[in-house]
Amino acid sequence: MAGSVGGLSGSTTINITLSDVNDNPPKFPQKSYQLYVTELTPVGKAVGRIQAFDEDEGPNAEMSYSITNSEAAAIFDISPDPTHREGIISLKQPLNHEKRKVHTLNIEVWNPQPESRYSHLGPFRDSTSLQVIVGDVDEPPLFSMDFYILDVYENSPAGTQVGTVSARDPDTTNSAIRWVVLWILLMTILHKYTKTCTNCNLLDKPAVMCSSFISGT
Repeated sequence: MAGSVGGLSGSTTINITLSDVNDNPPKFPQKSYQLYVTELTPVGKAVGRIQAFDEDEGPNAEMSYSITNSEAAAIFDISPDPTHREGIISLKQPLNHEKRKVHTLNIEVWNPQPESRYSHLGPFRDSTSLQVIVGDVDEPPLFSMDFYILDVYENSPAGTQVGTVSARDPDTTNSAIRWVVLWILLMTILHKYTKTCTNCNLLDKPAVMCSSFISGT
């Protein structure tokens, strides 16, 4: 009899395969991060990455990222990197250290395919904050206008004031501006007039026409 000593018996092997379910929420390792970006970083360039972790596997471990505060979302963008399951942060607008030195991004991560039967385990999303520190770059001075037109009478004596131009240093240091006048001949003239223009004491319109380009450094 089967089951008795010396009775007939048999055996078999049963393979049990465990399938992964989406029962683990994504988590950021830290509640806050910092990132340094210079103000001259071009728009569209990736400036950093942030990563959350999910203990599930395959599609159940897929994650989506978003910037939840609208002010930061207007300046920065975050897109998923499916290979490394990271969020890639890039610029949507140029940065300006003088206007704003720090931007705070509220970043959220979540599973795009949650399973409702495990919703009692808690929200399948997490959040963190990222402070973007905008680095200052030594920028050239800016003129108040793109170009100037100044009129002066011929035969005006040396030292006559013909106009005013203004420029400012856009950096926070507001450094002093050094002025250089570059003389450009606007018509073909003889060599003897070149010296007259460069060292002119009187302006003689029929003899030579010059325009000065002012460079600030």
